Amino acid sequence: MPDRAGLICFDNDGTLFASHEVANPAIQEAHVAFCRAAGHELPAPTDAEICRLTGLPGLEFFVQLLPEPLKSRAAEFRLICVELEARDVLARGRLFPGARELLLELRARGKKLALVTNAGDRYIGAVAERVGYAALLDGLYHHGKDGMASKAEMLRAAHRDLGGAGVVMVGDRHSDLEGARATGAFFIGCTYGYGEAAELEGADRLVGSVAELRSLLVP
Repeated sequence: MPDRAGLICFDNDGTLFASHEVANPAIQEAHVAFCRAAGHELPAPTDAEICRLTGLPGLEFFVQLLPEPLKSRAAEFRLICVELEARDVLARGRLFPGARELLLELRARGKKLALVTNAGDRYIGAVAERVGYAALLDGLYHHGKDGMASKAEMLRAAHRDLGGAGVVMVGDRHSDLEGARATGAFFIGCTYGYGEAAELEGADRLVGSVAELRSLLVP
């Protein structure tokens, strides 16, 4: 059962952090300006389009956001987006209601907690500063840290570093499920995030709110 696990790993966007409130407007702003500067007057991607892609690793997210003629410039676009995202995250980013309290309660019960995210260091560093992850988590594992490029690698690193008898992965995307399956972790899929239930098929449990998540993790 998940409440007996010693190590609980969380995805960030759509699981703990309400990224749509801050990352989406920053990306939309950057997209319009970037395309216009390249001679393309295009509408910004919608919130739904951004959320559908949220959680993709590395450049893949930014490549898919750009029109075909500009996909080769995704690395340049990413740098612009990340700076604007960090600006808005630091100004007004927040955790989902109840997430902070859940993390504090789990730590008080002696659980080891880690963040396992496909986000890069600049963005997740801003999130960590804004919400105070240093006081809420025991470890932070992101895409590119020590060369890691998959959730499975991050989960293994978290277990190696933090220990714990039994591992739970909590996330809202198929990559979270894949990482859990590759490492033998118990997987809780969050349908209140950006992934849909069909994407999370095969999860050990599905939860539709942070309150439901708490009911699984806190006996």
